[in-house]
Amino acid sequence: MSLIPWNPFREMDSFINEMNNFVERLPFGLGRITDPRVDVYQTEKDVIVKAEIPGVSKEDLNVYIDENMIRLSGQTKRDEEYKDDNIYRSERYYGSFSRTIPLPVEVKSEKASAEYRDGILKITVPKAEPGKIKGRRIDIQ
Repeated sequence: MSLIPWNPFREMDSFINEMNNFVERLPFGLGRITDPRVDVYQTEKDVIVKAEIPGVSKEDLNVYIDENMIRLSGQTKRDEEYKDDNIYRSERYYGSFSRTIPLPVEVKSEKASAEYRDGILKITVPKAEPGKIKGRRIDIQ
């Protein structure tokens, strides 16, 4: 087992996730969460992040990665098919979203890849030996 450097933002993100879970359980849709839901797991060689982002084109998604976090952002756009005065019910979220996901280990951000299919964004990043690695924006295929 290797030592993981202390990162106060990682602890803060854990607190924010707990608050989101609390708010999400509020009745009557009061806790509507607009951030993408994610799974983060690791294999022997890689860290993999899968995010649910349905209804968003890959051109409207941004992914930024550095050695210990991934930031997802984007925008959900409303269809121009109907006007507000003709809406009977509107429960879908429209607008910008952003989420920062701390990673369990340091990664090689320069070797990250992303794929977007059927509303699921999959980001695969090789694990790194501890060291100084710079972050970068990655293109989605």
